[in-house]
Amino acid sequence: MKSLWFLIILAFFVVVFSVQNAEVVPIKFVIWEGEVSLAILLILTFLLGLIVGAIYYAVRIRKSKKNLNPVGDVAFEKEEQSDIEGDKKGGVDETY
Repeated sequence: MKSLWFLIILAFFVVVFSVQNAEVVPIKFVIWEGEVSLAILLILTFLLGLIVGAIYYAVRIRKSKKNLNPVGDVAFEKEEQSDIEGDKKGGVDETY
């Protein structure tokens, strides 16, 4: 919830800054040139940053959910597998 309030406050300051700097500025991107209001440019840049950040965060969350097998579980599975193989060979494990 804190991050939501932080984003709301940050967006407010971006809008105030943009309105106070509303003059038209020239922009160049590779071979494209044009003029746009600085306010629109700043707001679009801010929104693009939010979108890229949200996509990155979503990808990280998705990857972490896929890798939920902690290291301890993997070792436990290997131990179970060796017990099963021991039973197949007829061996009895009396380590208890």
